[in-house]
Amino acid sequence: MLDLNVKIKNLLEGLAPVELAGSEKELELPTIYIDMVSNMTDVGFDNRDFLTQFIYQIDVYAETPQKCCEMAKAVDDIMQDNGWQRTNGALMGRQRYMLTYQALVSEKFNTYKE
Repeated sequence: MLDLNVKIKNLLEGLAPVELAGSEKELELPTIYIDMVSNMTDVGFDNRDFLTQFIYQIDVYAETPQKCCEMAKAVDDIMQDNGWQRTNGALMGRQRYMLTYQALVSEKFNTYKE
């Protein structure tokens, strides 16, 4: 089973501190939280996963709605440049922007682009 948490964390660390879901660290602004929602084999053979479908939720927290939107745009640019497709994005209150992404990923951790 593939785990992309560290790979996605490394992609986004230049924008703000990144925490994995379940972290008990106190919230500091700005912060990005990543949470793997789904990890399902799409193509498998001989007990190996060749393509895995992932769904990730990324929450962006910032001081103002404008800063949330700016950071969300930067996150979206990075994720889409790396082969992720955004399936949802919405400002949730004044200090949180929620984004959802999906992608097929090969056993070599490469994002499969159609």
